[in-house]
Amino acid sequence: MAKEIKSSDILAQEQLCSHIKIYAGPGAGKTHFVVENVKNIITKNPLITQSRERKVLCITYTNAAVDEIKRRLDRFSGSTEIYTIHSFIIEHIIKPFQQDLREIMFKDFGITVDPKGNISSQLEGLGILHGVDKEEMFKFIKKITGEGIELTYSKYSMGKVEVNNDEYLNSGKNELRIPSKILENHVIPIKQYIWTIVRKLTHEEILYFGLRILQENRIALYAIRVKFPFIFVDEFQDTHPIQAKLIKLIGQKSSVIAVIGDIAQSIYSFQGARPKQFDEFTIGDECGITEYVINGNRRSTKNIVNLCNFIRKSDIKVVQRSIKLYDNEKDKQLAEIKKIHIICGENEEAYKLLGSIINEGGVVLTRSWAAAFSYIQGITSYQLSCLKQIYNAYYNSPIDIRREITEYNNVTWVKAFKFIFKLWNSYESGSIIGILEAIWLFSNLDKRKITPKIISQIKKLLESVFKDIDDNTITVNVLTIFNSKLTDKEFINFNIDVFGGEFNVPIFAEEDRDEIKNNVSLLNWYTSYKLFTEVFSDNSQYMTIHQAKGLEWDKVIVSAEPSLRNDKTTLLNMFSNPQLLNETPAEEFTRMYYVACSRAKEDLYIHLKNSPDIEVLKKSLEAYNLTNVKDGIEYEIMR
Repeated sequence: MAKEIKSSDILAQEQLCSHIKIYAGPGAGKTHFVVENVKNIITKNPLITQSRERKVLCITYTNAAVDEIKRRLDRFSGSTEIYTIHSFIIEHIIKPFQQDLREIMFKDFGITVDPKGNISSQLEGLGILHGVDKEEMFKFIKKITGEGIELTYSKYSMGKVEVNNDEYLNSGKNELRIPSKILENHVIPIKQYIWTIVRKLTHEEILYFGLRILQENRIALYAIRVKFPFIFVDEFQDTHPIQAKLIKLIGQKSSVIAVIGDIAQSIYSFQGARPKQFDEFTIGDECGITEYVINGNRRSTKNIVNLCNFIRKSDIKVVQRSIKLYDNEKDKQLAEIKKIHIICGENEEAYKLLGSIINEGGVVLTRSWAAAFSYIQGITSYQLSCLKQIYNAYYNSPIDIRREITEYNNVTWVKAFKFIFKLWNSYESGSIIGILEAIWLFSNLDKRKITPKIISQIKKLLESVFKDIDDNTITVNVLTIFNSKLTDKEFINFNIDVFGGEFNVPIFAEEDRDEIKNNVSLLNWYTSYKLFTEVFSDNSQYMTIHQAKGLEWDKVIVSAEPSLRNDKTTLLNMFSNPQLLNETPAEEFTRMYYVACSRAKEDLYIHLKNSPDIEVLKKSLEAYNLTNVKDGIEYEIMR
């Protein structure tokens, strides 16, 4: 039985003599717990205080979480190192042990890699072959195989040739994954080109080679153990099994491992995460592990916490209670009587109500981002279909299209759309600075060289591009018009002065598949503008559940519909008897629903479109309330 602690508790010296596992649900204050305990170790534990080299290592799941921990540690960060698992492996295993990496590439896969230059990670948000000349790859393959056949592989297919981690975990075999379109005798040459010429590893390969180097090189393993006597791993339920093996290997001597996680929030099975991995995690028979649980929830009101307890009732290890703090007793009393809001149907009244909640700052959480458009007025079913096709095209790729739009400028069509929307917004507002920011996406134009003549030409150019635009104008056509205007005699000098000559805004890259090109080319101005400025923005009110993980809002609308084909369940089945501990698609959907509901701080709205789902939820909640009188769930039906 796990011992209950609070997020404010500081682990005593004797508690830090064994490995630690902490069960902590949403809003439990996991980051606060990690940060305060790291501070305590840094300032008081002799293993750190008496050494300049030794540090506390924190591994968490996202770059945003890394930044948050760094911010909270502030002046204490000099004695810590904080990474995602991939960045930790690159920095402390791949980079310093390149010779071992090349030897394992030969030992495991028979591939000889040139020692000149370091091998590192693929760029965040991009395919491993982004920017690579495909024809050069074809020449390399033909030279290795001695064949003269014409090759037509896409860069996408060749980039999917990678170490097969599933096979390694299941059977211990060292194999490469072979996409269906790639001939078997071309697999080794493709991988040899990527490792020798491109010199990049996929995210899957970073995990594999990180583990293999530590298995083969005891000095590398010893060095990590010596440098990091204490290692905290947050969000452990989201870890890949190879990451778990790597952490376990480090912890078998010297280093103390503290893993923090929540089975009910394990929703990344498509990335290899398994919910039971956290529950079953041990370091080894000779290494003890002490279990703790944090049951307090600082985020949500009583009824939201109780509803989440209903959804996770199959997990008896964590039963949360609301310990949310309020400014005064009156606010607390008002919060505790807030009910769960169940909004019914797909009629005009329901969407009008939902719209009013969104206008008050409410955030919609859906199964896929295309589904969020149902909550924005004016998006047609045809445009919704195009968005869904774009989403599906990126689903199994390394590109997170939402992060690409909000953070990066790597995908060609995304950069082009950002460019034209920046120009449009600046044209509408009369902002010369905004126009220059758009131009700087493609030009190194020195702002000191902006003359009245150039400004005048910019205004004329934009007026001619945007004068006939409306909501139904195809966005790609606007970009095409912009490119054609650059070649007009009137603007040719502008093209030379600003872009250096014969410039066109590239709209698609060679590696973009036809389904992406075709569907992006059908997006009208209204839909694509909404996509970039409302759905995929820093303050978006429309998110998928996966993207919402780790975030919180005062008002949340949960509209998650399972797919019978993929999730193997229905809302009716889930509400009847919610289960979430096992590794089935149905129970992963339950965990997703749990994560979505737990994002709400003050008001939770559940949008149910079908009457049977509403009735079975009511029946299940009433039955739950009968057996949980003190922690019952108050709710209201809003039709």
